[in-house]
Amino acid sequence: MLEQYLDALLFELQGADEFLMAMPAEARDAWESLPGDTRYRLTARADRWLEGNVPPLPASSYISFARAGVEADYEAARRTRRDMLRDLVMGSCVNPDGRYDMKLADVVWAICEESSWVLPRCNPLAMGQKNLPLPDVVNHRVDAAAAETAADLALAVQMAAGRLDAVSPQLIERVEREIDRRVIRPFLSLTDMAWMCGPKSDSLRCLAGCALAFLTFERNDRQRWQCMRKAWTLFDRLISAMPADGSAPGGLDEWAAVTEPVMDMVMMVLSVSRGRVDVRREKQLQLLCHFPVFCHVAQNWFINPGRHSMRPALDGALLFRIGDYIGDEALCDLGVFLRREQLQREAPQDDQWLMHRAADLFNAEIMEREPARPPFRRQGFFGAVQMMVARGEEDSEHGLALAAHGGSNGALTAHPDAGDFVLFCEGEPVLVDAGFLEDTMFHNLPVIAGQGQSLGAAFGAQDVSCRLEDDYALLSMDLARAYPAQAGVYEWRRTLIYERGAGTAQLIEMFDLSDRRDIEFCFITPFEPGLGPGWAQLGPVRLRWEKGLNAAVDPLPVPEGGMRALWGDTLYRLALSTEEPIDKGKLTFTFNALRTFG
Repeated sequence: MLEQYLDALLFELQGADEFLMAMPAEARDAWESLPGDTRYRLTARADRWLEGNVPPLPASSYISFARAGVEADYEAARRTRRDMLRDLVMGSCVNPDGRYDMKLADVVWAICEESSWVLPRCNPLAMGQKNLPLPDVVNHRVDAAAAETAADLALAVQMAAGRLDAVSPQLIERVEREIDRRVIRPFLSLTDMAWMCGPKSDSLRCLAGCALAFLTFERNDRQRWQCMRKAWTLFDRLISAMPADGSAPGGLDEWAAVTEPVMDMVMMVLSVSRGRVDVRREKQLQLLCHFPVFCHVAQNWFINPGRHSMRPALDGALLFRIGDYIGDEALCDLGVFLRREQLQREAPQDDQWLMHRAADLFNAEIMEREPARPPFRRQGFFGAVQMMVARGEEDSEHGLALAAHGGSNGALTAHPDAGDFVLFCEGEPVLVDAGFLEDTMFHNLPVIAGQGQSLGAAFGAQDVSCRLEDDYALLSMDLARAYPAQAGVYEWRRTLIYERGAGTAQLIEMFDLSDRRDIEFCFITPFEPGLGPGWAQLGPVRLRWEKGLNAAVDPLPVPEGGMRALWGDTLYRLALSTEEPIDKGKLTFTFNALRTFG
């Protein structure tokens, strides 16, 4: 998809001296224009490192991992060093008076002195070879952590070169030398991506970190182009393997981990080409960036299938940054809304790459001025994850909002929930996916002869179709293959319809079984259901069903921790069971907004 830009990039690739991805300390007007409380916070974070030494990273840290898998000691010291680097660079930009110079020099030197920037779990000598527990200091590998270190050091030089030179020009020379031998040379010498440890998001982070390193330091034009061509080709290969509709099969946590380095690469190419190579209009990238807006069902509530929370830990500043990069106003609005919600609960987190911290710092004032308007899409469908979202009106929580998905029960979700759906009314969750409840009977799904769905990629929805019209939205699928053979399901056609004119949602179940069996239709709700003949009141929504079903309600205790903060002490399971075993039929369940009082 993106290889077509390589020729243009060849002629527009600028030199290292013209590549800039963060505001340098010399841009005094920009730094001094930051609000006083922001400058105070950055100063306080830098001041805390003035006392004490850079934490050591002894050989025993690596050895303990190789022998017992204990990574905590190593990771804690390593993280502290990176925190020091980021805080001291930011402090030096806010206060370029030399107060942080020596401590910044100490931490830069210490990181350059580390035997390896690769995490122990990605060190081949420390994986299964007890007699070789230490890292290879000759044949350097590159993982996401090593690339992140190189990126932070490159940004430190871009932002605080004057402060480092004030101590000694040798510091920047040392940084260049270490990045060259640890990251740039290994990146050039290897032929594929097998050396990149971890999931796709780590490979993308690795590419982005390597690109930032060689674009900052590589001055040989031929090798600079070789690095860029290789990085862009690998980047294109990763993007091409992702769903063309922009969806994230692993949920919104995966979306954040993948989309951030994708847009880092896009913006680096834009910068190094002086804006002449711009891939932001590519449809797949625009859809990818917009994906969270479609998943946004109600204020701070998202459809997020599998074990993932319906309130994922999406960083509002990250969403705003990506929205600003791609020119997506709705994503920027969602980022502003989420950021204000987050700031009411906790202080901003500063454990990001230095490049992201710097960008978010200057975005913060813009975000404070923007109105917090949470966006909602009227309807959408993502074929790769077989997910539909529908509501009554664009950018409104009025009425019902329905979200459903098909998909498989494979490793990405590790949840037997193909065909599950959630329902909101006036922004309130009515039917939910609790996330921590893993059996089919704890989803809004049928249980057949006591059998729930099976786990595995072979079990899931088939023959999925979606219709998005002006007056209705429809998602239909066959769930027969989601259930094990002992359930005896020949066909199970589940259809969900959102009718805008009537303001109702309907669930239609058509099924054909091998013999007569008991069936239980399950609904999970945060409201204690009130029952009547053929109906149940679920908070602001009335659920109606046909004759031949018996209703029962079971409380579901919520475990302590984050889930209890989300759902309270109890959820409820409404089970509608057939009065007698049946082998085929068609049942309709209708939901409409109906508040009762008294």
